Amino acid sequence: MLYKLHTNIFIIGILTFIFMAGLVMDKAMSVITLGAFLAFITQMGLMLFYSQDEQCDYSERTLFETVLIYDVLVAICFMLISEYYEGDTFMFSKSDAMLYYDESMLVSEIGLRAGAADIVKKFAFDDWGAMFFDSFAMYIIPSKFFLNTIYTILGAISAVYLFRIAKAFMPDSYAFLASLGYSTSSFLIFFNCTFLKEPLFVFIVIATLYHIYQSIKNQSYASLLRAFFFLILQFFFRPAVAAFVLVSYTIYYAIIQKGNAISLFLYLIGGLVIAVSFVKMKETADAYTAGGDVDAVIAYRSNGGYSSSFNLFVSFFGAFLGPFPSLFSGDIPPSRLVFYGAGLTYKLFFAIPFWTGIFFALKKLEIRLIPLITFTVLEMTLTGYIMASLELRKVLLHIPFVFILSFYGLYHAFQQYRLSRITTMFSYAFVVGALFLWNVLKVK
Repeated sequence: MLYKLHTNIFIIGILTFIFMAGLVMDKAMSVITLGAFLAFITQMGLMLFYSQDEQCDYSERTLFETVLIYDVLVAICFMLISEYYEGDTFMFSKSDAMLYYDESMLVSEIGLRAGAADIVKKFAFDDWGAMFFDSFAMYIIPSKFFLNTIYTILGAISAVYLFRIAKAFMPDSYAFLASLGYSTSSFLIFFNCTFLKEPLFVFIVIATLYHIYQSIKNQSYASLLRAFFFLILQFFFRPAVAAFVLVSYTIYYAIIQKGNAISLFLYLIGGLVIAVSFVKMKETADAYTAGGDVDAVIAYRSNGGYSSSFNLFVSFFGAFLGPFPSLFSGDIPPSRLVFYGAGLTYKLFFAIPFWTGIFFALKKLEIRLIPLITFTVLEMTLTGYIMASLELRKVLLHIPFVFILSFYGLYHAFQQYRLSRITTMFSYAFVVGALFLWNVLKVK
C-alpha cells in the first residue's frame, strides 16, 4: 500500500507541476523552480525505493546514513543556487541570519566569557539559546559551513528519534517512511543551510518529546529528567512552545489519573498555562512574525484588503492544512520560499491523513499519543491565532509530528478498504486544488 501511495503521489505531483508550469511559464520559471522540481523527484525516488518492499532494512543506522547523505547532497545544490543568485550561501535569509552570524564571529574574536556577557546584554533571553550555541560552534571553527554541518547531523539524529517514537504505534516500515519523508524534505534542508535558530530548536523539541515517550515507555525517571533538561532549553528559544510541551505531558498524566482530584488540578493548571501562553503570544505577535524576510509575509500584503475575520480564517486554514508550497517565483525576485516547494508539496499529501490519524487515536483510545496530539494541535492553533501560519519558520516545530500522525492514520485507514479509498482520493483532490489556487492564481 505504501508503494502504491507514493507512486500516486509521484505521478500526481509531477503532472500537477508540469500543468501549472505550462500556464505560468512566461513569467515564473527560474533556476530555483527547476531546483524544487528536481528535489521533489529525488525525494520521491527515495520514498519509492524504501516502500517498494516492506521487508527492506528499516534500521536506525540505515535511516541515519540515508538522511545524512541525501541532506548533504541537496544542501550543496541549494547553496550553489544561493551563491549564483545572491553571491553568498546565506540562502536568501539575510535579516536574522546575518545578525546571528555577526554576533558569533564577534564572540570568536573576543572570547567566550566576554562574548557571553555581550549576548546577555544585547539580546532577549529567547535568543540566548541559539546565540550561545552558534557562538560556541564558531569559536571552535569560525566557519558557517561548520555550523551547517552540525545542523545536518542533528537533523539525522532527529530522524532516528522520530523513528523510535513512531514505531511504538505502527509497523517499522510506516515509522521509517514517516521519519524519512520529514527528514529529507527540502524545507528542512534549507533551514540547515541557514544561520537561523530553527534547526537547533526543532532538534530540541523533538528530543524533548522523545525522552518524554521514553519515560512513558520505560517508566524511567532518568528519561523524564532528560526531557525536562531539553524543556528548560526551549525557554531560551520560544517560551510558549515549552509551555505547550509541558501542558501536553500534564494532560497525559491527568488522563491516566482517571478523574481523581489530582487530574482535576492538573487540567486546571494546563488550562491556565494555555491561556497565559496565548495572551502572551498575542501581545508579542508583531515581534513574533517580524523575524522572516519580506517574501515570508506575503499573506499580509495579499490579504490587506480583506477583513480581519477573513485573514484569521485564512491563517487557521493554513495552520491546520498547510503550509502551502510556492513553486514559482512570479514577479518577485527569486525567493527562498521556492526552496520549500518540494518538501511542502509532499507534506501537503498528508494534511488529510493527519486528521485521520487523530480520529483513529481517539477511537482506539491510544492514550500514549496524547502528548503528541496535544502539542501539535496547540502549536497549530497558536500560529493560526497570531496569524503567522503562512510563515514556515513559525510552523516548522509541529511538522515532524504531523508526519508521524499522518502515517499512523494511513496505517489504520489501509486496514479498511472503503476508508482508505476515501482518505487517499480526498487527499489527492485537496492537493491538486491547493497547489493550483496557491501557485497559478497567485502568479496570474
